[in-house]
Amino acid sequence: DLPLEKMYRAARAARIYDGPDEVHRMTVARQILRDYDPVTEPTELIATRRAAAREHFAAQLELLSIDR
Repeated sequence: DLPLEKMYRAARAARIYDGPDEVHRMTVARQILRDYDPVTEPTELIATRRAAAREHFAAQLELLSIDR
């Protein structure tokens, strides 16, 4: 009777004949991850990234400390 109900019915049927979303996600994930090699060690440590970020945003951090 209502257009929204008809769309919902069609969407439910589409999920049945199209397959579960999880299967599609797993298939796409496998295809994407197939080309990557596992990393054995972390390439960047949080401490070095924090220091680099503070250096990069020093001017903004100084303005924030002045405002307080």
